[in-house]
Amino acid sequence: MFTVFVLILVVNAVQGQSACEWGDAQSGTGLGGNKLTQRTTKSLSNPEWMNDMTFEENVAFCRLMCEEMGECTGLQFSPTYWNHQECFLMDGTDTYSRSGWSTSLKDCPFRRSCAWGDAMSGTGLNGDKLTQRTTSSLSNPEWMNDMTFEENVAVCIEQCEENRECTGLQFSPTSWNHQECFLMNGDATYSRSGWSTTLLTCEVACNVEWGEAQSGKGLNGDKLSQRTTSSISNPEWMNGYTFAENVEICRTSCAENKECTGLQFSPTTWDHQECFLMNGDETYNRSGWSTSLKNCAAEM
Repeated sequence: MFTVFVLILVVNAVQGQSACEWGDAQSGTGLGGNKLTQRTTKSLSNPEWMNDMTFEENVAFCRLMCEEMGECTGLQFSPTYWNHQECFLMDGTDTYSRSGWSTSLKDCPFRRSCAWGDAMSGTGLNGDKLTQRTTSSLSNPEWMNDMTFEENVAVCIEQCEENRECTGLQFSPTSWNHQECFLMNGDATYSRSGWSTTLLTCEVACNVEWGEAQSGKGLNGDKLSQRTTSSISNPEWMNGYTFAENVEICRTSCAENKECTGLQFSPTTWDHQECFLMNGDETYNRSGWSTSLKNCAAEM
């Protein structure tokens, strides 16, 4: 019972932690790679571009978008003297000297959106053993890696969450000289005297399907971010991509952002054509614009 009780406490403590850590802002630097998308963090002449958020809230939103986008490695921020200050989500790994700009890199281990079930005494978990860890040892305390039993259990939980194949943990009997936790990839429990099991349940992935483009329509809600898809006067704003490739990146960004419900595209008469990631649920008449909605179906 002691093992099961401690396991429940440790699981509850680990849930809710952020998987990502952000490095300190590096002034006078830019971040290499491609611009995935951008967001206005502050605007002097058009405050409505800030989406009713403060500068700090917009920066926090940029971080959230980057954390939800697998290819995003960090943020670069435009100079504070810009009329519209922007944060840019980037996919590069190297910083470089860039006067007036600043950069912040993210450090995110793979982590799924999962929840842990209650510990089940007297059960084992089928499937293959992915790895194991000593949680307690009577004869060889050094096997515990200078950690307590609770700390070793917490490491097992973290390792399972970061392993795509891991579906749960099974724990050896307390009567063992070396108590062990085993990371497993099974899907069913069975009766096993003295053992205990806890299962990991993860959200079903979204299989995105895109609706047909609706000409003459805009999409309500808030603008989450935007990306230049085509530019006549500044081709470098296209990040070396074609119009079609930029549209596909917009779709990928929206697919990976839980709040994004669809895209709206600016008129082709604009010098800089843009796609806007939106969180609305209704279209409306908007001359020259077009909209495409995201449909999310559960993967089989």
